[in-house]
Amino acid sequence: MYALFEEAGKFLAGRILSEAETSAQIELDSGKRVKAKAAHILLRFEKPAPAELMAQAQAVAATMELDLAWEFAPEDEFGFADLARDYFSDNATLTQQAGALFALYEAPHYFRRAGKGRFKKAPAEILQQALAAIEKKKAVMQQIADWAEQLGRGECPQPIREQLYKILFRPDKNAPEYKAVVEASRATHTAPLELLQKAGAID
Repeated sequence: MYALFEEAGKFLAGRILSEAETSAQIELDSGKRVKAKAAHILLRFEKPAPAELMAQAQAVAATMELDLAWEFAPEDEFGFADLARDYFSDNATLTQQAGALFALYEAPHYFRRAGKGRFKKAPAEILQQALAAIEKKKAVMQQIADWAEQLGRGECPQPIREQLYKILFRPDKNAPEYKAVVEASRATHTAPLELLQKAGAID
């Protein structure tokens, strides 16, 4: 008998060697033996092998549409197997259940953790705020990458030119302009001052 369990924020799977009322001794594929609390064991299974289940479940998790999963999820607290049955089918497979668990765990902006293997979906307004913040961060990261690429080509973007004094002498290390200079400097193995000179920012 195998078990999938949570240990220090990670999901592990292995063979159950022995079991007591409150815990189980589990052997991982590496040969390491760990003691897992009974409450942390989320799935028990005979097959496939633990490593195979983990790989298949990760693949399933990657295919799940979080918006759709959020729509399917009940308003009250629920378990990952409940969502798997709602999302996939009433006869959700072991792999689908584990995949749902991984997907839920990796999407805290959609689903709040409410205990081992249990979740509660985020309120719609909180979700929208979180998604907007994620999109904004992506846009900023893309802007930094674009500016860094321009600097690497010897061109200085206007926003960086305007922040030149601040970047060199009083940098805000969280500012995208500063981060772009640092990224370009690392990518080109050029000191920031020399990089900016080559880009024509400094006469």
